[in-house]
Amino acid sequence: MKKYNFGEDESYLLEQNLLGIDNFADLELAEQFAFTVRSLEIECGKYTIDSFNLASLMALHHYLFQDIYQFAGEIRKVQLIKGDTRFCQMQYILSMCEKLFTELAQEGEWPTVEIAAQRLAYYKSELNIIHPFREGNGRAIRLFIHAYAKSKGYNWDFVKLERDGYMQAMIDAVLDTNKLQNIFLHTLQKGDFPQF
Repeated sequence: MKKYNFGEDESYLLEQNLLGIDNFADLELAEQFAFTVRSLEIECGKYTIDSFNLASLMALHHYLFQDIYQFAGEIRKVQLIKGDTRFCQMQYILSMCEKLFTELAQEGEWPTVEIAAQRLAYYKSELNIIHPFREGNGRAIRLFIHAYAKSKGYNWDFVKLERDGYMQAMIDAVLDTNKLQNIFLHTLQKGDFPQF
């Protein structure tokens, strides 16, 4: 959970946590624990992602972070910048989501892993740049994209991701998705796969 560079993020997250935690280090640990428990519940089938629209993404975010943040599942109402990346302006989030989720709903079949990698890199990078939530975007979007890939007949084995390379590919994907496509290409399988 890295800070966004507005200088008020740690205090905002502390104010919004449901556990009364008053220091950021403990909040990070609590958030990691809460997310791990909820993502394991998804893996075990206690929660399923079976539709792919904004309401479904918001519900997923709420499910993942309901134990820790008051704003779980809510679209952010602040501007966000992380490093050199400026995310979608808050006033355009809904219109950008409407456009992207319309594309996603009209997406055809993916006959090859190469096509799947290209399309998943596109959707993942677009959702990331929209960054609809105040915190927890990367984790919620990763699980959402995993479920979407599954609906298309592919398993995205994101456990194999090398963190630094993946993070750099996500940063680069603002302008060029080639590195992210390559990561998908090497972590996708077509056919039988685990439920999660």
